[in-house]
Amino acid sequence: MPKVLAPLALLLALAASPATAADVLLRHAMVYDGTGRAAFRADVRVRGSRIVAVAAHLAARTGEEVRDERGLALAPGFIDMHSHGDRGLLEDRDAATIARQGVTTIVVGQDGESNYPLADWFGRLERTPPAINVASLVGHATVRARAMGKDLYRPSSPAELAVMKVVLARELGSGAFGLSSGLEYEAAHFATTEEVVELSRVAAATGGFYESHVRDEADDVFAAWNELLRIGREAPIPAEITHIKLGSPSNWHLAATRFPQVLEAARRDHVDLRVDVYPYPYWHSTIRVIVPDRDFFNPAKVAQALLDNGGAAAIRIAHYVPEPALAGRTLEEFAAAWGVTPVEAYMRVIKATEAEVDSGEQLEDVIVTSMSEDDVRWFVAEPGIMFCSDGELHGAHPRGAGTFPRILGRYVREQHALTLEQAVHKMTGLPARNLGLKDRGRIAAGYVADVVVFDPATVIDRATVADPERAPEGIPAVMVSGEWVVDGGATTGRHPGRVLRREPARH
Repeated sequence: MPKVLAPLALLLALAASPATAADVLLRHAMVYDGTGRAAFRADVRVRGSRIVAVAAHLAARTGEEVRDERGLALAPGFIDMHSHGDRGLLEDRDAATIARQGVTTIVVGQDGESNYPLADWFGRLERTPPAINVASLVGHATVRARAMGKDLYRPSSPAELAVMKVVLARELGSGAFGLSSGLEYEAAHFATTEEVVELSRVAAATGGFYESHVRDEADDVFAAWNELLRIGREAPIPAEITHIKLGSPSNWHLAATRFPQVLEAARRDHVDLRVDVYPYPYWHSTIRVIVPDRDFFNPAKVAQALLDNGGAAAIRIAHYVPEPALAGRTLEEFAAAWGVTPVEAYMRVIKATEAEVDSGEQLEDVIVTSMSEDDVRWFVAEPGIMFCSDGELHGAHPRGAGTFPRILGRYVREQHALTLEQAVHKMTGLPARNLGLKDRGRIAAGYVADVVVFDPATVIDRATVADPERAPEGIPAVMVSGEWVVDGGATTGRHPGRVLRREPARH
């Protein structure tokens, strides 16, 4: 990687040198610098790919693009700690649904699945870069499949685990930031905690972190959080609960009382616990995850699973290849259309789509409203919790196009759940620090010019389940490495995004 901060002499030279066509002076902006401190009015000069000056007044220079940002906010580019924006990114390099939110960096390789081999995929991104920056984790299930093939419904053997360690070390050597798991999904659900600990030790040795879609996000969520703490303690490694949720009515309204206990346990056990969240009470995944032990044709277990996820009316099947005309209806409506009970309808959906497990083709997906809004709001406001979208470029959930403006508009301006300074810090400086990105996440001289211009008075999400890619309002401009990738609220066709690699650990 390039040096994190330019030497002082180089910065002074850049600031004093004649302007070029790519240089930009942003004047009269209200700067939210990413540290969480109070906003301040300033001019910001960008020279090439970096910010070279931040001051109360900077005189314009000949040839410099000058923009008056009076009445607007200026912040570092937002960092999405859990994204599936890598799917189709090489074909859709503008990444409009991501960039229009103000997101300049996405962390992919999530839920235990990553591009393989990473070195090849990184090479393709560098030859045909997108508009945004990309960092990646290594997927536990991806590594597992290299050692176990498709025989994944069981614990690994010692020999298989040894192969996984070799594969993981090689992938981490390509610059990945750590290990991700999706322990609720079939490819990883039958892995033992000990297997994950052993692999996390490999990631820890490189200075990486462990991020997990935990083993259960519904009735057994507290046990799943404890498992993550155990992994963090025994590896030892920074451990992150991704898209944290209390995804069962039996656990609603407990965020404020139960999660502080988890934080205290982490402090007591010296675990560097990290968390991210998205600002919606409904999730998007495969319908298979709601029966944790995969006993899909046990009527009693299926009935309980439906109750645990808010009932059949709360489970909307967004995409259904066997009968496309039914897509968009709830499981309750599927059952009525077929003249069966919701339990029977669930089992019928599983049977009709079981080929997706081997083929990898998504034959169904669901949007399930199973969280309480007060819990979501508490997680959004908690100071140490970062943000993620868990979104895709062209997914069915509006989080892929609306997450970050939703936080700024609904939770900051409308609900006052947190201040704007706090929200920006949790989108920028905090994730940059946790990722070890020493030259991103702040508006300050020497930092890479990943910048968002937004209007605090109007910023809001407009994406819905019915229109999941609808652009937000109030984010007129986004810059990546000194180039405008969004201007006037629309993408510009510029592609200055970089592959971000983890710096090697120093011993």
